[in-house]
Amino acid sequence: MSRRPNQQALIGIGACIVIFILGYYILEHISTMEDPPLGNTIYILIGSAFVFSSGLGILLIIKYIYDNKKKKERRERRRKKHKIFYLKDQNKKKDL
Repeated sequence: MSRRPNQQALIGIGACIVIFILGYYILEHISTMEDPPLGNTIYILIGSAFVFSSGLGILLIIKYIYDNKKKKERRERRRKKHKIFYLKDQNKKKDL
């Protein structure tokens, strides 16, 4: 199951968005309940951690995509600088 890096990045961004929504729900709705099962502080910490980690994940994925594009451009520029020549072709040019 090999996927292109862009497809993997989109799947990762989708997962981060789902985690962000879950963290936001925990932070805004469950932690503000009158008497949640484990206490308000636990839900505030969990919700904040989910929101922070999903935001950081999105930033890292975008950075990876940008760096991957830069790396491809750099490789392409290096490839264009090096022209391939064959020894047989050089010998024919010398004979002429």
